[in-house]
Amino acid sequence: MKINFSSNAQDFDNDYKDILRAFYPQIILDDNGELLSLELQQIEENIFDCLIKCNNSKVFRRFSLDKVFLADKDSEFYDIKRNAQIKRHSKVALYDFLVELTNQSLPYGSLTGIRPTKLYHEALSKGVDADDYFLNKLKVSQGKVDLIRNICNNQRVAYCVKANEVDIFVNIPICVSRCSYCSFISAELKRVKQFVTPYCDILVDELRCTKKIIDKMGLKVSSVYIGGGTPTSLDDVNFERIIKESKFDCQEYTIEAGRPDTIMKSKLDIMSKYGVTRISVNPQTFNQKTLDVIGRSHTVDEIYKVYNLAKNYNFDINMDLIAMLPDESFEDFRHSVDCAIALGPENITVHTLSLKKGSTLKIDGYDNSSFDLANSMVDYARSAVENSGYLPYYMYKQKYMSGNLENVGYCKDGKACIYNIHIMEEVSSIIANGAGGISKRIFDGDRLERLANPKGLDVYLQRREKIIEDKEKFFS
Repeated sequence: MKINFSSNAQDFDNDYKDILRAFYPQIILDDNGELLSLELQQIEENIFDCLIKCNNSKVFRRFSLDKVFLADKDSEFYDIKRNAQIKRHSKVALYDFLVELTNQSLPYGSLTGIRPTKLYHEALSKGVDADDYFLNKLKVSQGKVDLIRNICNNQRVAYCVKANEVDIFVNIPICVSRCSYCSFISAELKRVKQFVTPYCDILVDELRCTKKIIDKMGLKVSSVYIGGGTPTSLDDVNFERIIKESKFDCQEYTIEAGRPDTIMKSKLDIMSKYGVTRISVNPQTFNQKTLDVIGRSHTVDEIYKVYNLAKNYNFDINMDLIAMLPDESFEDFRHSVDCAIALGPENITVHTLSLKKGSTLKIDGYDNSSFDLANSMVDYARSAVENSGYLPYYMYKQKYMSGNLENVGYCKDGKACIYNIHIMEEVSSIIANGAGGISKRIFDGDRLERLANPKGLDVYLQRREKIIEDKEKFFS
């Protein structure tokens, strides 16, 4: 299916197109022609007309901006906040039109951003009735509003961050093999084996630079998170170098070990030695046929074996599951959820499959657009996990996600991951290390600035001095 789309508000086109894709997951969008068009016109300072047309159908809506969400006129953020409001209201107008056109609504209504909870927190901070705003203005379903509210309530333990607190992220963009749903920059170990030690050399230098920044600025580290990729795909020598250099005086130290086929006793011993508090053992599914299809080179038995081995250590354990994997039925997914609950890890994270460019599934044309199946899977997971005593504590959404749904992290009481809350709600500065890492610095007035490291291994290896120089300048 092909839809020609045009608008006179090109700055918002990507957001409009995200709504179109949510209603029509398989469409091809073309910027030529006017099969569907949206026109914005400013009437007064904060009043706009929005006209949307599709063939012979059209909807006209006039809206005024939500004054409570606007920054003061004298603020440097006024124009940014104002543009965000214009975009938000025009997206609602487009959403309403598509609901009429398709006779179908979406669980998150007009929301397409990755952080619904951040917007909910913002509404609360402005004294707004957040439930009413989400339900009646943004058109979010009651069930998702309840979920968002519960998550925000459960985040309170880690939501407030002091000005001198930061988090540390370390990226190991290497995996033993590439899963068919993966679109990350991670490289397969067999293809980059000769670059592993040089990469770790530069990463150690960058981590030492990070420590100098922390000492110089008098910062306190809240949490450390080593992700990827698969950090445990490194050989023991390089793995220990990075784990040792990433150790800070902090409350939480997470290693996203992930792949059961990379988690050996030697790796667990190293993590325990340097005070790691939290790891992942990610099955994604407990169905062997699916593991084979998606390119996970391990068995279901290995998941159990590694999990039981890791429980001999003093780690909190997270397990990831993915809804809407290829050829899985509702019963297949329910089996995976039930298996994870039976093991009783401290965290269970339920992802909804997102088909991104670059993934094998996307290239092969896999269809993950069944709204009903995606909803039934995610609803079952939420009900089963919460009924087993877990609390939802963070969420994020992605483009091209089945059913326009979400990823949700659940935890046992007192076992929320601090880093996950901080990065999703953007309440803490983050010093990122490694290829593809993005540092974030939060200033007074909620201004957030970013510094991105080179994405590819090859470029990262060539820019050793520049990476250090840029990091020192960014955090000066």
